[in-house]
Amino acid sequence: MKKAPRQRSRREVARPVKPPALHPGERVGLVCPASRPASPAVLKRCLRVVEELELAPVLGTNVLASQGCMAGSDEQRLADLNGFLADDSIAGIFCITGGYGSLRLISGLDYAAIARRPKIIAGCDDNCHLLLAVHAVSHLVTFHGPNLDQIASRYTFEHFRNAVMKKGSLKRIAAADLSAGEVADREPYTPVPGTAAGALLGGNLTALTSLFGTPFQPDLTEAILFLEDRNERTDILDRWLTTLHLSGQLARASGVAFGQFAGCGSRGSLNLLSIEELFGDLLEKIGKPCCFGLPVGQGQRSATLPLGIRASFDATGGIIEIGEPATS
Repeated sequence: MKKAPRQRSRREVARPVKPPALHPGERVGLVCPASRPASPAVLKRCLRVVEELELAPVLGTNVLASQGCMAGSDEQRLADLNGFLADDSIAGIFCITGGYGSLRLISGLDYAAIARRPKIIAGCDDNCHLLLAVHAVSHLVTFHGPNLDQIASRYTFEHFRNAVMKKGSLKRIAAADLSAGEVADREPYTPVPGTAAGALLGGNLTALTSLFGTPFQPDLTEAILFLEDRNERTDILDRWLTTLHLSGQLARASGVAFGQFAGCGSRGSLNLLSIEELFGDLLEKIGKPCCFGLPVGQGQRSATLPLGIRASFDATGGIIEIGEPATS
């Protein structure tokens, strides 16, 4: 496998590397770095989503391959990724689905191709390993947005489209965002009020914690850390956040925005406290502005956040304001 370049810290790079915004008609590569889609019907729907974006989808060779819980062997999945990274006719790379397996690929990514031809890379869930590793090594702005099989609402679709196809500043993201006719069924919960500013970093809590102690460890210094996860037990999530705290990494962030934790709960553990109670207690102890309820993650309504772009965070109001364009 290719040797990853030395990770550059935020202090060594004054500005993030912004990929070009996508334009109608451009070709985008669709990959499964972790697991395969549930069925060919799901894959067909993902193709329709890309076509509705007015982009031309190009399927990776191995997206329906299968090896254990993954979409083919490590070599097959890596070949799809590196093939699209090296192909100048491919303007962006979208992940089809999450699952498990992307962590096994990051040491073999073609980082030289990423530096030569920056392009949009978007996904979430287990694919956060890729987003965070690419950003840590190349300082490329990557996009924590839904995997294609998770785009199931107009809110999610429009936020994703704006993030990857718009050159201007992105919309603000708020816990209480409502579309016309919706009932106000969500409000931010703020254990530690206050404001913060910094570069957006984070994503899936399990993936983020897995990278610490590796050459792909993100630098959380003065970052606005956003966190989400899915289908995980509450006590295990508490273990990961406590690990970030004990390592000293959590204290480096300027604020913490908690998104969606879809399908997470106590599920057989003896701990009956909620995620808000467990996480909020820890953030109160270290005094970091934080709130819960941001529409970021793997739920029905999910916004897309660019990693490495500066933003301001109002924990009291549950609002993230992105201060600059994420694309060139």
